[in-house]
Amino acid sequence: MRYLFIMLVPALIFADSISTLFDRVKQSDLYKSRSEAIDAEFEQKRASVYNDGWRVGGDLTYADVKDGSDSGTEYSVSIGKDFMLSGSKIEALLKEEKNYAKMLKEIEKNRIKARLWQLYGSYCITMKALQAKGELGVIYDEMNRYIDKGVRFGEFDASKSIMAHLALENLNLQISELDSRLQEYEAQIEAIVPFDGQFECRRLRPDFNKLFDPKYSALWPMLEGKVTSAKKMVELSGNRTQTLGIDGTYVDEIDTRRYVLSLSIPLAFGSKNEAERAAAMHTFAAARHELEAFQKRYAQDTKALETRLDIYRNHVSNTESSIKLSTDTLISQSRMRFVAGEESFISMLKAAETKLQMIETILDLKTKRHEAVSNYLYNYAIDPERVSLAPSCR
Repeated sequence: MRYLFIMLVPALIFADSISTLFDRVKQSDLYKSRSEAIDAEFEQKRASVYNDGWRVGGDLTYADVKDGSDSGTEYSVSIGKDFMLSGSKIEALLKEEKNYAKMLKEIEKNRIKARLWQLYGSYCITMKALQAKGELGVIYDEMNRYIDKGVRFGEFDASKSIMAHLALENLNLQISELDSRLQEYEAQIEAIVPFDGQFECRRLRPDFNKLFDPKYSALWPMLEGKVTSAKKMVELSGNRTQTLGIDGTYVDEIDTRRYVLSLSIPLAFGSKNEAERAAAMHTFAAARHELEAFQKRYAQDTKALETRLDIYRNHVSNTESSIKLSTDTLISQSRMRFVAGEESFISMLKAAETKLQMIETILDLKTKRHEAVSNYLYNYAIDPERVSLAPSCR
């Protein structure tokens, strides 16, 4: 059974720590894919605001003079370029857009790390439960041997042997379920970053003063940057003369050569331009409302998580060690009396089942607590590495 191997192998030989996984995030295909998509979107926005391209043109005609004096080919060639009159505003807008793209990448990186933090913690919590059940499996094995021996010598009836074997099989099924869960975590981690399937499990300890500090959320400055960028777009859309067009033309006619220099200034008047300005203003208003809604939701979620963690600390963490000590003492004493023939099989079985139930309860509570923190990290794009105390051995 795998649980026997887990019991015998020291935790410190596991290769990968959570820091190692974090270091691999930027090289992962998942991050690179999302980063490239963000860069592509930025370049599309950059292209949409620039209007300073070169252009060339030409004409070729044949002139047939009516009096027949001169007939022949005429042609003209031209070259022109648009110059941005709102260059400073455009550069300011693109600076904000580039910073916005940078923050989007930070959000993606932080959320991938938060996902790894969740999987790593869930893996290690499950591994701890698996080890505890493995240790309990040794006791169940021993109990079965004594029962089987007692049945052979007539000390127990066959029903006790059936009960003992069923209890062991139930434990083995639970161990198999945890083993499958570990393999699923491994597969999910490997889908994000390179992973060799081995961990150095250490306890993750968030610094809650940092965790609940808004400055550690990459989402908050991103939304502020979105507001600033939208405001720059409104300012740009209000500029009525954004470009200056200059064209130079050479015309070669039958009896004349002509050089032409022309200027053009498109004015931002008309339904199309008014619609673009209205769209920019609506985008700016939407960005401000999004930021305000985020700030309210952040405050509510922070308060809810703080309350939940306080409940966990007060009602679970403080009693976990005493519960564990009580169940360990109960099963140890029942085991000794059972081996010495002073304890009934049913009492011993109940003691083992109490221990098993305790393992399941602690596993469930720790998993829910860890997932609550993990979801908070992910939702608000908080880098778990920045808000974690130095990890310690479990």
